[in-house]
Amino acid sequence: MKYIKRICSLFMIFILLSFLLIGCGSESKADKKTTIEFFAFKPEAVNILKELGEKFEKENPDIKVYVNTPNDAYSLLKARIVKGDVPDIVGLGAEQYYVDYAKAGVFIDLTDSQVMKKVKPAYGKMLADLEGESGRVHAVPYAANVTGVIYNKDLFNQMELKIPKTWAELEEVCKTIQKLGKTPFYMGYKDDWTINCAWNPLAGNFTDSDFYTQVTEGKKSFSKAYEEPLKRLQELVQFSQGDVFSYGYNNATVGFAKGEFVMYIQGNWAIPMIKKTNPNINIGMFPMPVMDNEKENRLCSSIDVMFSITKNSKHPKEAMKFLEFLMEQENVNDYMKDQYGIPAVEYDFNYPSEMDGIVKDFQSGNVVASPQAFYPSEMSVQTLLQTYLLDKDKEKLFSQMDAYWKEAHMN
Repeated sequence: MKYIKRICSLFMIFILLSFLLIGCGSESKADKKTTIEFFAFKPEAVNILKELGEKFEKENPDIKVYVNTPNDAYSLLKARIVKGDVPDIVGLGAEQYYVDYAKAGVFIDLTDSQVMKKVKPAYGKMLADLEGESGRVHAVPYAANVTGVIYNKDLFNQMELKIPKTWAELEEVCKTIQKLGKTPFYMGYKDDWTINCAWNPLAGNFTDSDFYTQVTEGKKSFSKAYEEPLKRLQELVQFSQGDVFSYGYNNATVGFAKGEFVMYIQGNWAIPMIKKTNPNINIGMFPMPVMDNEKENRLCSSIDVMFSITKNSKHPKEAMKFLEFLMEQENVNDYMKDQYGIPAVEYDFNYPSEMDGIVKDFQSGNVVASPQAFYPSEMSVQTLLQTYLLDKDKEKLFSQMDAYWKEAHMN
């Protein structure tokens, strides 16, 4: 009997050891997984980014993707860079925050990479112009955005309106809408950033691509170039609901979705919220016609999302592999469909019908970069413009612009 008990005890010990060994083996395999952090400033895109991350993990079981899309991404990233705690791959917009990091050596040079060769030339040039004279780039443009006029097609048809092609035609359309008892535009200028949606097409079309370099060199000035854009920005207010500073972006977007006004000067990023509020609304979009000559109008666009790999990434090969995955056509299409985005990549893409009116300009490269991408972050042009629309003090505005610009570029 004792012999049998001893055999049973040994057998149980053997079973327990087997389980322990299996557990250790499993942990060993798990430990071999490489985790890369994908840090992006687009919290509204978190679901599609996580879906892409999960798809990548299935294709690459040895790599785990941690998608991090905090609301205060810019300030958090700045703090982490100071501490030396950088993510592996970073998704930012084409703004001065990015330029500052690129010049500080935070990101690797992607100018000659295979992924960069997939980018549309117009957006490659836009990024190179943003970074400066070196012609080197440290990010890959992924999705673009456009700022223009979103309009209610049903109301346009009821009023027998035609898409305006010049500034004078836009004014006539607005006057006709007012005569028919409707409001042409609803402006949510309580959120000062929305002023950029009108300002970017105006200032962008009235300046050359090298304007900001020439301002730095003292060859051109804001006062001369911005005289007419400021005048037209002010004129637009007379075609609004009137009290433009008491209402914000959400008020305007929901109001447009409900048919309370006819046109909305905004970006394509507003379309998902409009459609969510009113799935049955029939809308379109056209370039904002800010020039007197139709042929001089360009679609205002900028790089909405671009990806960089940090120079101090602990997993640069895995980060590059994930970047290459993101640039594959199927994955680009999935992102654009989810976000009503515009690919900055050279692929065929079925644009949503809401964007039919801007596709021709986008595909032909008839685009102009949004000026806000070139402004130093501390300049806060939208706040300066908000103040100008209230006090009408043009000289003060130009003086403040010059001071901020010199402080940022002359040191």
